Amino acid sequence: MQLFYLTPFSLSVLNVAIMLTLLTAFIWFIPGKFPATRYLLLFLTGVDIVFIAFFYIFSSLDVAGIRIAWWGLHLVVFFILFLMQFAYHYPKLYFPREARRVLILSICASTAVYLFYLYHTTLLTPEFDPNGGLFVYLGTHEIGVLIGIEMIWAMVIFIRQIGMLKQEASAEDYRRASQILAIRKIFLILLSPIVLIALVILAYLDLASWEIVGHLLGTGLMVVVLLFIVVYLNNALEPSSLQIKMVGASLGAILVALGFSSAVTMNLHKESFLSLKSVEIQGSMDGIAASQFGKLSGDVGYVARDENVVYRGIGFTTELRGDTRPWAGAWRFRKLAPLDPDQYFITRTVDQDGHEYEIGYRYQHYRAHMHGMARPLLYIMLGAVLLVAITLPLFFRISLFAPLRRLLGGVDSMEKGSLDVNLPVGIYDEIGVLTKSFNTMVASVRESREQLRAAYNQQIDLTDAYSRFVPKEILTTLNKRSILELNLGDNVRQEMTVLFSDIRSFTTISEAMSPEEIFRFINDYLEQVGPIVRKHGGYIDKYIGDAVMALFPGGPDDALAAAAEMHGQVRDFNRLRGGSAAGQVEVHIGVGIDTGQLMLGTIGEHQRM
Repeated sequence: MQLFYLTPFSLSVLNVAIMLTLLTAFIWFIPGKFPATRYLLLFLTGVDIVFIAFFYIFSSLDVAGIRIAWWGLHLVVFFILFLMQFAYHYPKLYFPREARRVLILSICASTAVYLFYLYHTTLLTPEFDPNGGLFVYLGTHEIGVLIGIEMIWAMVIFIRQIGMLKQEASAEDYRRASQILAIRKIFLILLSPIVLIALVILAYLDLASWEIVGHLLGTGLMVVVLLFIVVYLNNALEPSSLQIKMVGASLGAILVALGFSSAVTMNLHKESFLSLKSVEIQGSMDGIAASQFGKLSGDVGYVARDENVVYRGIGFTTELRGDTRPWAGAWRFRKLAPLDPDQYFITRTVDQDGHEYEIGYRYQHYRAHMHGMARPLLYIMLGAVLLVAITLPLFFRISLFAPLRRLLGGVDSMEKGSLDVNLPVGIYDEIGVLTKSFNTMVASVRESREQLRAAYNQQIDLTDAYSRFVPKEILTTLNKRSILELNLGDNVRQEMTVLFSDIRSFTTISEAMSPEEIFRFINDYLEQVGPIVRKHGGYIDKYIGDAVMALFPGGPDDALAAAAEMHGQVRDFNRLRGGSAAGQVEVHIGVGIDTGQLMLGTIGEHQRM
């Protein structure tokens, strides 16, 4: 005997389960997950198990399997604690000791309550609720209460996290502001399941119809899960791709639409089925009143006249007992055996010739009819998931994802310093225009870089040229970084050693030379002594014809060493020139050294210093 039938409620919760499965699969493959993401993954896995269990509970009439499914569903009490840990860790852990204590306490409380629930359900007999089409254990609301408490505590944690983020966030910290906004959105999204959990508790207490609760659990939670997916993907601690966001959001939107439309469609099928049966009853009443039952359809279980069975269908061997309860409009539900679905009937009462007739149709035939109507919807739903998951990435790969990856690759190359980038523009849509603008920007930056490099090289050349007229050591002594910072009157008082050197009898020597020869002679001589000054830590302040004025910040010993080496170098210079044998006048120099406090600075006027 078949005991598994699809229903409007089972399709709705299956939609949610598919959405959660896709989301958890995406999170599972994220590399380098943060602790908050790992806790979120565990929580969503538990919620997914809940809806898979609900799918079985809404679809099955097997009492033994239903008990196990309810046990599996209530494992959610262990997964809610991961929601609290997610609240503690997103975006960072501010209360580590409290988080550990709450984890231990919640594990202990969940274990105790769950064991009590298992014990409680072994003492109870499940009751079939015809409005929801499922077996329930009335009075087992202890887990719902604990889940409500844990959800409220998670909300409190989120509020405290927002407070901590506000304390450490500056006005320019856009990341923190985004995380605060994300927590607020998650807070509001999680408020909705609290309302639904309250409705489930009311249904347990028989204060609300499971039919209403089922529809809210289906369509309501589909919207909640979709919103949660969008908020998470946009604010995850780990980077996520646009492709995942587009596929995930599209799948979610399609499943929400399909879930809503399937619920409406299945309700129409239910109304159509009951209308056909009502017409069938009206057409058969004359025969029923005449005790002619040969034309009754095979799914009629019995016919009773004034509470006495006058017709028994195949397999109907009992008498009418128990009360009927409202089911759908004028239709009622009669349960002849509490745990035997074969003894469940949907009934319609008709008054005829002063008698009250009750026609009972087998409930399982109704479920079989709805199952047949639901299967195409299930195939459409699964086909839509596969279609979107497979074809959407392929469809947008050429026009969207591939150009975006090229554009991101160009941005990455530019970020690394490479400006040899020229991306191909395939289609002139928004991305094509953006790619063209990127190429123009890179070309502009590349041209600007070349201009800047040329200007920099020119500046280096100018600096080198200036340093040959104004030694860098003077700028350093005056605490100036550039010659552009020099102003008239800049000065500093400092102890230094001054060296003066000139060529003896230079006037007599120069009288025998032409002006060009004098220039060459002086430059050749200064090429010999200038490097010696720098070698011993000094620098040349100025040249005065054949004379040299040098400054030694290090002290007189440096100047004495430079003077001694200068005399030796001049002797080598005379030998190099050939001396008197070659008709050259020998060069002799005089050196004067003084050390003490001096004023070093700029004098003159604004146009010439």
